[in-house]
Amino acid sequence: MKRILVCPVCKSKDLELDAGGYTGKYYCKNCGYIGSYVLEMTEGEYRQLIEGEEIEKKKDDKIKPKGVRED
Repeated sequence: MKRILVCPVCKSKDLELDAGGYTGKYYCKNCGYIGSYVLEMTEGEYRQLIEGEEIEKKKDDKIKPKGVRED
């Protein structure tokens, strides 16, 4: 089963080794994250992660009253 690497900040799969792999860190082309900590998962696990975040976002949108600013 193929495993993919996912950015822990923005959940993008667009990662590459930073500095040609010499540093042991990854670079996210989407958000600019640089670090050695990345998520490793299967495509199925990734779909569940993204779907779970979408559900949470919908819940948050329903809870927050419209027109209220968050500072």
